[in-house]
Amino acid sequence: MSRDRVTDLLPHLPLLDALGDDEHVTRAAETLGVPQPTVSRALRQLESRLGVTLVARDGRGIRLTDAARRMLPGVRVALRAAQDALDSLDDARSTVGLAFQNSLGENLVPRLVRRLREERPDIRVQLWQGARDGCLAELDSGRTDLAIVSGAAATHPSGETLHLYDEPLVVVVPEGHRLATAARVTLADVVGETHVTLKPGYGLRRTLEQLFAAEGVPLDIAFEGDDLRTLHGLVAAGLGIAIGPEVPHPLDGCVQRPIDDPRAARDMSVVFRAGPRPPAVDDVIAVLRELTRS
Repeated sequence: MSRDRVTDLLPHLPLLDALGDDEHVTRAAETLGVPQPTVSRALRQLESRLGVTLVARDGRGIRLTDAARRMLPGVRVALRAAQDALDSLDDARSTVGLAFQNSLGENLVPRLVRRLREERPDIRVQLWQGARDGCLAELDSGRTDLAIVSGAAATHPSGETLHLYDEPLVVVVPEGHRLATAARVTLADVVGETHVTLKPGYGLRRTLEQLFAAEGVPLDIAFEGDDLRTLHGLVAAGLGIAIGPEVPHPLDGCVQRPIDDPRAARDMSVVFRAGPRPPAVDDVIAVLRELTRS
């Protein structure tokens, strides 16, 4: 069939499908929501353009011709394919990919998912968790639409960045450590200690290196890990101290103390690619802003 004949056929696929159900013009018109004369006129036009007879009189009704019956399976395959294409487009419009730093998986991200499930069930969030640099790589590759990371504004100039909040850092020390009961803990108190910290590529490691550089003190590292809970376990074992965000349920043997210095904080932002984006992405950003400002 030529391209012109295909073009003539496409608008009439639902009509042929409806006629194939029970070979009745009036019921086909009801199914399509159009007057019966419109169906009869469309059939005559289509037959003329295709050069074949599609329906024949059968008593007071009609029947599909052999030509129409041969076409019907292909017509229905085409309709299903078109519906599948539309469904995939709708799914893409309502699916938002979100990358986030590991430390956000215990509080902020679960709150976000819960709020979306309650108030925006039409939005499906695909989550990716990892180090800060990995989150930004997922965003740059197009595999996610958003990344929640620290220190984004200074290191990701190609994307758009929305600051969410500043998160104070605490020092985690073992019970019995000199800072566990100190009246006040400053940066000067912690920079001279041996530390257990996250590996390079994590946002917290970058923040720690900046703090030590500002104090002019080298960072003495006893262990580099991938998650805060491991660091806290090693703090409790006496391997070193750790600096990071406060966790709601510290491990036994650990004491969390606030650091009395405004520099001991990390700026958390959501990053997204510049340019047009699906409305669902902006909707997720709006919920993030609400959660972090309440």
